[in-house]
Amino acid sequence: MNLHDALQEKITGAVTEYTGGLGIPDFSVEVPENTEHGDYAANAALMLSKLLGRPPMEIANDLAQKLADERWEVSAAPPGFLNFIFTDKMLVSALEEILTAGEAWGASNVGAGKSVIVEYFQLNIAKRPHIGHLRSAVIGDALKRIFQSQGYTAISDTHVGDWGTQFGILLWAFKTLVKEEDRHIYEEYPFENLEKLYEIANLRILQTPELREYGKEEFAKLERGDRENRKIWEWMVDVSMKKLKESAERLGLLPFDEHKGESSYEKDMSLIVEDALKKDAATRKEDGAVVVDLTKEKLDEAVLIKSDGASTYVLRDLATIQYRKKEWKFWKNIYVVDVRQSHHFKQLFRVAELLGYEGVGDSEHVEFGFMSLPSGAMSTRKGTVIALDALLDEAERRAYDVIREKNPELKDAADVAKQVGLGAIKYFDLSRNRKSDVIFEWEKALSFEGNTGPYLQYTYARLKSILRKAGNVFFQPIASVQLSSIEHKLISLVLRYPTTIENALLDRSPHILAAYLYELASVVNEFYHARPVLQEKNEQMRALRIILVTVTANTLRNGLDLLGIATPEEM
Repeated sequence: MNLHDALQEKITGAVTEYTGGLGIPDFSVEVPENTEHGDYAANAALMLSKLLGRPPMEIANDLAQKLADERWEVSAAPPGFLNFIFTDKMLVSALEEILTAGEAWGASNVGAGKSVIVEYFQLNIAKRPHIGHLRSAVIGDALKRIFQSQGYTAISDTHVGDWGTQFGILLWAFKTLVKEEDRHIYEEYPFENLEKLYEIANLRILQTPELREYGKEEFAKLERGDRENRKIWEWMVDVSMKKLKESAERLGLLPFDEHKGESSYEKDMSLIVEDALKKDAATRKEDGAVVVDLTKEKLDEAVLIKSDGASTYVLRDLATIQYRKKEWKFWKNIYVVDVRQSHHFKQLFRVAELLGYEGVGDSEHVEFGFMSLPSGAMSTRKGTVIALDALLDEAERRAYDVIREKNPELKDAADVAKQVGLGAIKYFDLSRNRKSDVIFEWEKALSFEGNTGPYLQYTYARLKSILRKAGNVFFQPIASVQLSSIEHKLISLVLRYPTTIENALLDRSPHILAAYLYELASVVNEFYHARPVLQEKNEQMRALRIILVTVTANTLRNGLDLLGIATPEEM
């Protein structure tokens, strides 16, 4: 059903025959900006012109004859493009096949037998999730869903941040700034108090920098197994993991396969350091630090062990790569982490390469832009964040108010408001190129008009309303019909769905799928305003349009599900 690939294959065969084995240039098959030019356009003749030294229009006309097919009309257009327009017969036939596919439309088994690790939603212990964590959560979840839809075994891991100097700072603050008789307050309301404590601790360190050494010492004691520090740390981890799972569920994320915190690799780290020193990849400095010198590669020194004996992110992530390759035998190992960590991952992958780790070439950093507020960057240390719970509460409240205003008789309005509010928040993020920075603004995030999640959800609900009114329809094979331009455009667009999934996965970019779904919603809205569905008197045409509404609704539902966005039947 992937007509793009069918065209690509047909053109490749024609070009091979035409050149007599001289080679196949790297040509493209794309959707033209002007739909009047066709459903697809190829630049094969233009690329061949360079190879053969002949006019591109001459080549295009020759190829057009070789590419004749009952599925499409093909023509040459200046300066040498090949334009393809699908026939009505082919489009109607494809429509019926999509209808049969139902929920499986767009799915494939291309990834069967391949395992992909997707790491995302990496929360830090003792901190509530906030909107700064949203991007990793929704992008990672969408990628896992898309991978699974194409037959891959997708394994998700939060790789919780539960180790490092920041916990030493928190331990120091908890032991020195919190009175024994006040500790029960922290047990009753852990996150609010621990976040405030962390903020106070960092303010004191800002005023008196040498206090940071106390935090570093407390973490070093934790790594050495100090009983008191272990007990406090384990309590922080326990309450934090409960909150993480609660937040993931509220965000509608797929269940995680692993929650392996950085501390999980504690016992493996000393062996890695020994191996790095033995292979002369790392050196021990006079102050006791162990580093891998990457300065000649402009990657600075990658520190494995700090001068105080504490481990680093690089060392813990090296252990993670080893574990994942051994445990999951991954095909790809993907880290969905913001762009500020790009340097870290360049160091990590290079050190892993120097150590000869299996799978490092299949590890990749899927970076995303930084999310900030109109007032500037968010920081837990400075207390300038919006808690995730507060964000979702506000989204649900606003969605509920709009739904009640537009449809006061709607049943289950509260449940629908949750789906719409969450859909608005997710789509606000996923509709943007992941590499772009995002400024979070309430009004834009929760808008119900234009290129938004609620607009797509409402379009789906509108289509389902049409189908409910149509009643139980027994779909029969459609005889030859003549499609209008808007019907042709909509069916052709629906058929691009599998290619869109393929492109989104290839680029690790859910926004490609989001942009497609918005275009689909826009075109189907244009269609049902221009062409009657239930009022159509011609039975064959009425049946065709009901099928078209059905498959478009299915495509919207399937696509939004890949983005982790629910599709209410009524709004």
